[in-house]
Amino acid sequence: MLALIQSIIAHEIKDLFYIMSACLMFLIITPKFMYNHNRRKILFVLILIVLTFCYIGYEEINPFVYAVYTTPVCLALAALFEGVIPGIFTWLAFNICGVLFVQNDFLPSFVGSTILLAIGCFFHYRQLMQSTYWRISLLAITMLTSYLIPFLFLFNKWDDVTSVEMIIAIVGSYLSSIFVSYLYYHVKNQERLSEELYRAEKYQVIGQFAASISHEIRNPLTTAHGFLQLMRRENLTPEQMEKYRSYAIEGINQANAIITDYLNYAKPTVERPKPLNIQCEIDSVMPMITSLCVLSQIELDIQHLSKQPMYVMGESKKFQQCLLNIMKNAIEAMANGGHLNVTTWSDKEGVHIHVKDTGVGMSDYQIRRIGMPFYTTKEKGTGLGLMVVMSLVQAMHGKISYYSRPNEGTTCVLLFKPLKM
Repeated sequence: MLALIQSIIAHEIKDLFYIMSACLMFLIITPKFMYNHNRRKILFVLILIVLTFCYIGYEEINPFVYAVYTTPVCLALAALFEGVIPGIFTWLAFNICGVLFVQNDFLPSFVGSTILLAIGCFFHYRQLMQSTYWRISLLAITMLTSYLIPFLFLFNKWDDVTSVEMIIAIVGSYLSSIFVSYLYYHVKNQERLSEELYRAEKYQVIGQFAASISHEIRNPLTTAHGFLQLMRRENLTPEQMEKYRSYAIEGINQANAIITDYLNYAKPTVERPKPLNIQCEIDSVMPMITSLCVLSQIELDIQHLSKQPMYVMGESKKFQQCLLNIMKNAIEAMANGGHLNVTTWSDKEGVHIHVKDTGVGMSDYQIRRIGMPFYTTKEKGTGLGLMVVMSLVQAMHGKISYYSRPNEGTTCVLLFKPLKM
């Protein structure tokens, strides 16, 4: 008798582990699928197929435990929490496997599982996750009872089942049903909270983008509007008219530049890639950088450590835009003068470009936030420059990283795949 009890409990615990494994797999894999309803259903079916194959192929199965314990607990889980498609596939899997592999009676399992499937699918679409756990547990017990009553009434192999075996299997079914409902209820709540967090972050970013665009564009447009109004005054000299006109055009061009930066960040494509000579591209931006260094009393040092030309694939104007943004940031970080070093070389890892300054530096917190929308350390900055730089570097299949310490300067490291010419 003791051996029989141990055997039944062992079968139930083993089946419970399979059910818990399915819940755990679904919890781990689902975040990549959670925002597509149909993909979730496909994922559930795939997990069901894999675990069914392992269970049927490698486990010793007790037919009565399979019919009274495993079938209703799993089917209630699928229909109640996942809906019609997973419920139907689970219903098919357990009925087919029960007849072909376990040799159970078809009619009792068919009738009981059909009733359970219908109840589970009905309550699935009644805002289940807004209920409390105790209501869901009560519902799981009710569904299990709706399965067991017709099953036990139609079951005709009582000679093969002892009363002890029946009692243990039924009690275990109710206990496991409550436990599995508790487990999966928290799995679903975790998914729901993750989805709400994702949506909240998305709406927050959209709101920040809208606020930033309106603020940044309104300033130059307001300036342009003001000068256009001044042009309506009488008795303006030609010089005043020309000055107001140039200021208005400058404001409109500034607004257009801001829109271009946003578009480059949103869609950082390299439309016409071609081989770029790193040394030549850096030399092309030097006239502007040199003038800025002279004005800021900064010593500029450029070193190309590789004697051979270094080539990467990209678009010249956008690549120069990246270099200008990085070097201007370095210059602006040295308000009281300093040294700006630009070093290039090529090795097995790729083509390296290091831009090092001796400015105010950054903390670890600031480094982690580099490239995030709207983050800037400048009083009048928008945070768009480095966003665009990082997007364009990624579009060129490159990598960008920063190394810095407060009051010790900053080093920007660019790494690109080399192009053999």
